[in-house]
Amino acid sequence: MMTETVVLGESGRIVLPAAMRKELGLKAGDRLTISNDQGAIRILSRKMALESIREDIIRQRGSLAGLLDEFLVERREEAGRE
Repeated sequence: MMTETVVLGESGRIVLPAAMRKELGLKAGDRLTISNDQGAIRILSRKMALESIREDIIRQRGSLAGLLDEFLVERREEAGRE
């Protein structure tokens, strides 16, 4: 795990060090998700955020199998009520 020290600039801006951007495959224009995780600031790339969501679903359900089918059934039921 790489650790770097950065300075909070004007308007709350931070600059991610080049070595960290390179290690994580980040480039200018990439969208990042930032969250407060029990007092720790967490910054994730879109790919990292989606992987985290995927892992949470697998942890809760055991797998992703059937998830799309369940979603489609729920959407059809909602559409029928509208």
